[in-house]
Amino acid sequence: MLAYAQITSSSLEGLNQEYLSITNNLANASTVGYKRRRSAFAQVLSAEQTSEQTPESGSIEITTAVDFSQGGPNQTNRPLDLALAGEGFFVVETPEGDLYTRNGTFRLNKDRQLVDGTSATVAGQSGPIVVPASASTLDIHVSEDGSISAGGAVIGKLKLVKFENPLELVPYGGNYFRAPEGVSAEPADELSVQQGFQESSNVNVVEELVNLIMVTRVYEANIKSITTQDEQIQNILNVAMS
Repeated sequence: MLAYAQITSSSLEGLNQEYLSITNNLANASTVGYKRRRSAFAQVLSAEQTSEQTPESGSIEITTAVDFSQGGPNQTNRPLDLALAGEGFFVVETPEGDLYTRNGTFRLNKDRQLVDGTSATVAGQSGPIVVPASASTLDIHVSEDGSISAGGAVIGKLKLVKFENPLELVPYGGNYFRAPEGVSAEPADELSVQQGFQESSNVNVVEELVNLIMVTRVYEANIKSITTQDEQIQNILNVAMS
């Protein structure tokens, strides 16, 4: 009985985590550069519970990974909307250190520095990228290699990086990732920048809804199992006390 209770408790915890991942994906289906969180816990659990063998307590690992596959390009024609084609990230500078993102929706702050939607400074290879007051945003040109010019003069180059294993990155919130201690970024020389585009979220809404239905059904089946088990225990106690 105890082992069964441990299995069920672990199952419900895993299903709840997968449910939260799916709903978070759906909530960010329109978020620029968002990378979906994926988990196959419900699928694995369902397969084990319908097999002839009973899974051992804690045998199913509860893991959620980030899917870094590229989202499609969405043309906006805004000079400071930048999308990345290939493996890698923009770098933004924050008080907590460098963070990494695929969201290239940028603007200029009051000091004419290139910043993102949270006012974090977009890192250039030689420091912040500052657009001269004499140039408008329409005068800004961004080359595929990340070089930025305004009025025909080069004013900086985006710092673009990649990681040997992006799955080691930790979601930081706000569509950012951070590198844990011991994980280093390296130049993303083959990464291409597309000006006037935004990278769409890589969430497939239909797929997420299908996953949501599956998780709900498996969750309901486990709740039903708990109810049945409780009834069996109560019947045994009633017989023992009679």
